[in-house]
Amino acid sequence: MTDTPGRDPDVLTTAELATKLGLSPQTVRRMANAGQIPALKTGKDFRYSWEAVRQVLRQPHQQGDAADDPQTDQPARPAQPSRKGAGYRAQRRARTGAQD
Repeated sequence: MTDTPGRDPDVLTTAELATKLGLSPQTVRRMANAGQIPALKTGKDFRYSWEAVRQVLRQPHQQGDAADDPQTDQPARPAQPSRKGAGYRAQRRARTGAQD
């Protein structure tokens, strides 16, 4: 990443964030669209705060389950194994401080 005068080094493009997290730009965009990472939509692309993304990815992984919501009338579904996909890998990298 080249430092441009007047550009905040904490603000990253999709490609820059993907490189830091070791993910593809497409995966990073999908995570932003799904609300898994904080992002600011700029036209067709996003901008990301590295610190905000790291804070979110350092949080423990939450799995939604009907058993967790006491207001549902549906019976609790059996727990399903977690899917350790790209979001999990990004969280692990952020927790360990990889590629700071």
